[in-house]
Amino acid sequence: MRIGIFGGAFNPVHNGHINLAKSYLESLSLDKLLLIPTANPPHKTAEGLADEEDRLNMLSIAFYAVDRVEISDIEFQRNEKSYTYDTIRELRKIYCNDELFLIIGDDQFLSFDKWYKYNELLSEVVLCTAAREENKREEIIAFAEKLLNGSSKYYLADFEPVVVSSSEIREKIKKDEDISALVPAEVSEYIKDKGLYIV
Repeated sequence: MRIGIFGGAFNPVHNGHINLAKSYLESLSLDKLLLIPTANPPHKTAEGLADEEDRLNMLSIAFYAVDRVEISDIEFQRNEKSYTYDTIRELRKIYCNDELFLIIGDDQFLSFDKWYKYNELLSEVVLCTAAREENKREEIIAFAEKLLNGSSKYYLADFEPVVVSSSEIREKIKKDEDISALVPAEVSEYIKDKGLYIV
């Protein structure tokens, strides 16, 4: 099987995430796409991070009608810092012989050589990204050539991601501004009902 792995804080999940997930499902012909909210990311502080249950619930609400998507709490099972390498090792036990596609943002792709055990990761997954701006495509291709030594084991999508910022959404919520164009209506209702991100 072809398994996509799409991790992130999803704090909160928004329309950009949903469009990206649907685009990769089709363009990579994925059998399944795993959405994995990060528990304790090593490169970010946890300030302003909604709790695990709320982020899982918002993902379930946002993706309830999208086929071939599965939400995983695999990173919440670990207490220590959560590295992608550790998550992939765990997933390999489940998907022993399947092809794994790791979906990351273009900025993350361009700093992939700084990731924990990135060489081991490259032996396990196909790296996938999309350029947010047209001029980033050449930069990504050049970096991939250097990083992968001419290997074709990466995928550069030809669609343009819908750029939405979770931090921008949180700021709007604090200011009591409208977020209806940025997240699904049901997610907006959940945030309001739970009183998330207001402080």
